[in-house]
Amino acid sequence: MTEEPIAKLGDYEIVEQIGVKALGTVYLAEHAFLKKPYMLNVLPEELAREEVFIQRFQEEIAQVAKLDHPHILKTQNATMSNGRYFIASECLLDDQGEIIDLSVYLRRLNRRLNEEEVRTIACQIASALEYAHSKEGVVHTNIKPSSILVRKKEETLEVFLTDFGLVRIIGAGAVLGRSFHALCSELGEKAGFFADSKGKAKYSGVQPDTSLHQSFLEQFAFLAPEQKEGKQGDHKSDVYAFGVLVYYLLMNKIPQGMFDLPSQRLIGLSYNWDLLLYHCLQADPAKRPESLVKALEDLGVVKTILPALLTEINRLESKVETGLKPIIKPTELARPEFIADPAALFIVDTTVGRYQPKEEEKRSIEPLLTDMLIIHGRQYARGSQQGGRDEMPRHIVNLNSFALDRHQVINQQFVRFLEAMGGEKDVNNNDMIRLRDSRIKRSGGKLYIESGYAKHPVVGVSWYGAMAYAKWVGKRLPTEAEWEIAATAGNEDNLYPTGSDIDRSQANFFSSDTTPVMSYPANTLGLYDMAGNVYEWCYDWYGLHYYDISVQEPDNPMGPSQGNYRVLRGGCWKSLKEDLRCAHRHRNNPGTMNGTYGFRCAADVS
Repeated sequence: MTEEPIAKLGDYEIVEQIGVKALGTVYLAEHAFLKKPYMLNVLPEELAREEVFIQRFQEEIAQVAKLDHPHILKTQNATMSNGRYFIASECLLDDQGEIIDLSVYLRRLNRRLNEEEVRTIACQIASALEYAHSKEGVVHTNIKPSSILVRKKEETLEVFLTDFGLVRIIGAGAVLGRSFHALCSELGEKAGFFADSKGKAKYSGVQPDTSLHQSFLEQFAFLAPEQKEGKQGDHKSDVYAFGVLVYYLLMNKIPQGMFDLPSQRLIGLSYNWDLLLYHCLQADPAKRPESLVKALEDLGVVKTILPALLTEINRLESKVETGLKPIIKPTELARPEFIADPAALFIVDTTVGRYQPKEEEKRSIEPLLTDMLIIHGRQYARGSQQGGRDEMPRHIVNLNSFALDRHQVINQQFVRFLEAMGGEKDVNNNDMIRLRDSRIKRSGGKLYIESGYAKHPVVGVSWYGAMAYAKWVGKRLPTEAEWEIAATAGNEDNLYPTGSDIDRSQANFFSSDTTPVMSYPANTLGLYDMAGNVYEWCYDWYGLHYYDISVQEPDNPMGPSQGNYRVLRGGCWKSLKEDLRCAHRHRNNPGTMNGTYGFRCAADVS
């Protein structure tokens, strides 16, 4: 789209044309009297004939002119001259006397921005948006690299938002229409058709201006879903565009479809960009955060529960359902079945009568149940950005309400189960416990617990044994996500179940043996020994990269569909402090049994 050359507009003398955008033509100009440089955005000429535009211009520009923020380009004047409406803004010139926007800056940089540079830009833009959104009716709705100016001040990178209110002034539909029309015009000028000797149309083969093509794609890519549907953008549309911008700066591409998260492609990230993007790029505007500044506080995205999420958490916690009870299913005892030896039919000792146990000798042994606590369902954050690779990325999960045993299953409880089973094998002939690694012993065919260990957590239990016991008492094993959320007590700032730190007065670790359950203080939910004493089997198969999938499928995750190892959590009496972190993941073959492995049970609620 070609604009007529302009020499002067009001008191401004045009120096040169900087560029043509869907929002108008941008010029570098000098004030005739003040002799200061200004940047003029001359709006499309045909708009001056629309009464609706004139009204919008007067209303919007009055609000925009009041904006005074260090990272918003200050509007100095807005008026009409020779039938052309234009906006004069302060001019940011670099050392070469050029006006550089973020798009040009990135091309010239010829490398990807490092994480601190992205954080710097994100914090400045978020601050500008927060300020603008605090003014009634002021939104941007057209955030993209070309609407952000860059100035390098010594070693500091400064960015400035421009074009505030222009989409509303011109109209969202008109902006996209002009962008598309400009692209088509360029294609028509640079790539024509001609008739060959037979009268057939042939393409000239001349390639169009790729910069204009990129400009149109950029214009469209940074629009929120509701804007692409033709709806009026608002401050939540700015939040979405901010998320696209952050992703673009980190990954050098636009997020589309099932896009890769930063943690999947960038090694050694210090901040949890994944969680920030998860919230900002929600298709539903209501699920996007209200405040970007709070989302980035504490050096960007270190504390990554976003304000909207915190607000929702507080709302849910103030209205949690009362009266929820664990669903304890009927006791189900599945004993192993042994195939009789066929040869025994032919070996009959007639001098000795065969012993047939009487049916009434089979005693019914009732389980000794543990009290359970309810953990209410909502959104939680799990994982870590500072731990092992398998703990990343930190991400949101949506859990239903569930119940969890207050303490680990103890020897006194498990020995009843073994007596009911009549042995140490489950229905599939898997070993459930290795007695030599436990405090439960067998003598003369009878089971007994070593003196003083009745209240200690059972150890030497395999995953199969934990599953069989849970089924017997009518419960189940907790999922890995349920276990971690219970350990943190729903507070993602808790590095340990005890808070930001832990010592040996708060948990049994780096010691010589197990201790009785409930020997140490409970966490804030009232759960005991979520750190130390014994590792606890969880239901899930272990996957090194499973959290990458869980980010995309956050509802009640239950781990990979298959694997070689099952998950263990919580650390044990032998562990170092590092292993007691809530996010720490351990794993082993489900048949493994040793003196540090135990478990506790979970249940659904109603």
